[in-house]
Amino acid sequence: MIIFLYGSDGYRLKESADTIVDAYYKKHQSGLSYHRFNFDQTDEFGDLANAVNSVSFFDEAKLVIVKNLLYSGQTTIKQLKALVDDFQIGEDRKTVLVFVENKASKELQKINKEIFNILSSKNNLVKEVEPLTRVKLYNWVKNKFKENGHNVSPAVVSLLINVAGNESWALANEIEKLCNYKVGGTISERDVNSLVSHQDESSIFDLVDAVGNLNKAEAFETAYKLLNAGHDGYYLLSMLTYHFENLISVADALNGNKSLSASEVAKKCNLHPFVAKKAISQSQRFTREELIKKFNHLAGLDVKSKNGVVNLEDSLYNFFVS
Repeated sequence: MIIFLYGSDGYRLKESADTIVDAYYKKHQSGLSYHRFNFDQTDEFGDLANAVNSVSFFDEAKLVIVKNLLYSGQTTIKQLKALVDDFQIGEDRKTVLVFVENKASKELQKINKEIFNILSSKNNLVKEVEPLTRVKLYNWVKNKFKENGHNVSPAVVSLLINVAGNESWALANEIEKLCNYKVGGTISERDVNSLVSHQDESSIFDLVDAVGNLNKAEAFETAYKLLNAGHDGYYLLSMLTYHFENLISVADALNGNKSLSASEVAKKCNLHPFVAKKAISQSQRFTREELIKKFNHLAGLDVKSKNGVVNLEDSLYNFFVS
């Protein structure tokens, strides 16, 4: 049995994988047939194949968690097909093989569409975990408080989202901080304003706009402030990558037809009209080839930095002035 979990919401993706592991341990407390591989690190495909093909202890079910296999670039289509076909994982209910990729489908398909298609086959259980919005995000935050033993008011939930932003890792950290501070007490709006780190979303959008408008000095200065304020470099990288993906989409929608309105472009590209309006202007500052080159460069930074080939912050600064 193959399960494929993927998406850009890293925290909730981890939650989904952890749920599977927790369910496994409830039935198989020894954990002797549980294997983990992370191809961002030093794991090899041969070790994964051996683990999948090995005999389970005490004839219990086997669970194999595999992270970042596709994005590491270590795996060939031939190897993966051998794993699926030769070992017949898809029909073996006693072996559960879980692939976890912390990227959106478009990014994964650009890396290797054939491998993505194998993993997302209709014969597998596939779940995409994308960032939550509006009502779903509100309910998720409310439930996280409940999991930590607190029932909070709607005003507290809304204020936390407004202050901390909609990124799940940041929200989970702030919820844990608030719950630890008010053990057995009531969490108030005052607590949120006093304890929660304000997510300067405007500065992040200023950053991507500066890059899109070719304002190198402003981009460098804004990035410096964000990184020194403790913002995660990978969050900045993901926002920049997403922005250039939007610019490519807008450029393709226009396709030389500059008479399209912002609302028409927004509808074609599934963007807010305000975002589309800015993207139209910014996309026309680049050729399509330049947009693709910058997108690929940013996507490559993610892999190289996680593999220790480059320093992420230094590479971002170089990107802003190049």
